[in-house]
Amino acid sequence: MRNVNQKILIVEDEAPMCELLMTFFSEKGYKVDAVQNGEEAIRQLEERDCALVITDIKLPGLSGLELLARIQLDWPDVAVIIMTAFSSISSAVEAMKLGAEDYIGKPFQLDELAITVEKALERRSLRREVKELRAEVRERYNFSNLVGRSKPMQQLFEVIKRIAARRDASALIIGSTGTGKELVARAIHYNSDRKNAPFVPINCSAIPETLLESELFGHQRGAFTGAHETRRGLIEEAQGGTVFLDEINTLSQNLQVKLLRVLQERIVRKVGGRENIPIDVRFVSASNRDLEDAVKRGEFRQDLFYRLNVVPVRLSDLKDRREDIPLLVHHFLRKFADQHNEPVRRFAGEAMRILMTHTWPGNVRELENAVEHALTMGSGETLTVEDLPTSVTASERDIVDEALLDNATLAEVERRYILRVLEKMEGHQMRTAHALGIDRRTLYRRLRQYGQGSDKNNEDGRSKGDVLKKGGVQVKASSL
Repeated sequence: MRNVNQKILIVEDEAPMCELLMTFFSEKGYKVDAVQNGEEAIRQLEERDCALVITDIKLPGLSGLELLARIQLDWPDVAVIIMTAFSSISSAVEAMKLGAEDYIGKPFQLDELAITVEKALERRSLRREVKELRAEVRERYNFSNLVGRSKPMQQLFEVIKRIAARRDASALIIGSTGTGKELVARAIHYNSDRKNAPFVPINCSAIPETLLESELFGHQRGAFTGAHETRRGLIEEAQGGTVFLDEINTLSQNLQVKLLRVLQERIVRKVGGRENIPIDVRFVSASNRDLEDAVKRGEFRQDLFYRLNVVPVRLSDLKDRREDIPLLVHHFLRKFADQHNEPVRRFAGEAMRILMTHTWPGNVRELENAVEHALTMGSGETLTVEDLPTSVTASERDIVDEALLDNATLAEVERRYILRVLEKMEGHQMRTAHALGIDRRTLYRRLRQYGQGSDKNNEDGRSKGDVLKKGGVQVKASSL
């Protein structure tokens, strides 16, 4: 598809050629201006946006090469095509070295110039798109997008800053599933001076061991069955950037030895190859298991552990930083609203209470999924308990966390605990008293205080008047 409607500036001191090029490109749908010297071209660029400059290399006053140098300095996003006589091809080559997009020799066919312009504009658009995407990625993994005000998160921010500032420092991230290990690795990369080079994530457990060596280090053609061509490995692909080795604990002993050599000597050798290829990459590794224990058990090499663990990063479980949950919930609500171009919704108080007191075994990933589930199932502006997944609403809740959230007294904590045990025992008072380690009469007195007892009891130990909560609905024990 042609990049029409973009602005082209023609710099040519011969009036007939100027007129010809203006007419030709205007008819093709481009917006065209023309000037006859470099000084006028600079004034035009200062006043108006321009996508591409077509300039003769020989101009009165400021030469085409001098104009090119000025454009490269002040308007680097503007593409430049140099027109030159065939006798001055060496000057055109010099122009390419200085940053010209392309050149064309005089005399030329107009259709040939049109193709050159179209390709130059396409390359310019691709560069701008890549630049915008990189800026978007950098913004996405900026510290402001790592959500949390808790003490563990503030400590994490400081560690990331320190690692990012050291170009070659390796880091080992330890955290449970769903705590955001790759997010932290990307934050390290995109806040360092390696941010414009590749970030290459590799899940060591997702690639079969027979293929992982070739994926990491590359292979020579014919190195093994199916190796029909020479391929670079992922470590080499990350040249200048960061390699993220997720689930590093699953590496075989054989690959551990080979990775250690890469870390020590900063070279890779393809499978079946003889050449040592220098590499300039940072290694960030992650594991959901404590590698020190794996070292003690002989499952992970101690020397490799020390190479990877230059800076240890431990991520807290979400249940250990509950004060961040409302911030994360709001972050996800905004994120999904932006994705679907809809207003930001909110959770009702009781729904937020459940989110605050759930144990979150899947950590931040589970919380994000729960928010998305609620947005999908809920139809109103305010999301309720009924909109949350049953895995969240029906799970056991931490009584202490609930009490802290509600500023509950010790007596209230006791009441909640007794009633929860009673519910767990399906309203059976004798089993409840036994589980609590108290006399049944003591339990009965407590239940009457809570308005949960009656004068008559069933033979199985349930009080006919006992009222329990199941699935958020109050029912009489006698009806269970």
